[in-house]
Amino acid sequence: MLSDANTMAANSELLLLQVHQGFNVFRHIPCIVSDIPNPDLLNPMQIGKLHDLQKWIFQFMKTHERLYKYIAISLSMFAYHDLTPKTMSSEEISQLNGMEMKEMSRYLLGVVIQSLRGRSPSQISKFNHSIECTRAWLEFSMYAQY
Repeated sequence: MLSDANTMAANSELLLLQVHQGFNVFRHIPCIVSDIPNPDLLNPMQIGKLHDLQKWIFQFMKTHERLYKYIAISLSMFAYHDLTPKTMSSEEISQLNGMEMKEMSRYLLGVVIQSLRGRSPSQISKFNHSIECTRAWLEFSMYAQY
């Protein structure tokens, strides 16, 4: 309203409020700016990071010769409430869509922990660190949703 008034008093008040008086594209949109739908940026970032985490776990399991256990445990997950049963092969397990990635995040930590059971004393530190990393990321993801 002060900008539309375009008086000396209005312009000086805008300067006091440190309002930029240059061209603003939103001023010329024939709607209320707060009603314009804004994109959900968190969801694509979260799905992308879940995909990165899953790829990292896949490579970690392969490096430590635990991939077969990881895949077997992932495929043995049965349908429960809104979880769907898994029917993926080892090649398909790293190519999940967004909904499957979110569903996977519900049980991923349990699968990682079970896959890393029966470790040697030299592997304890690495395996515990990978479990902590997975847990921390999943906690961040859950907090970010809320």
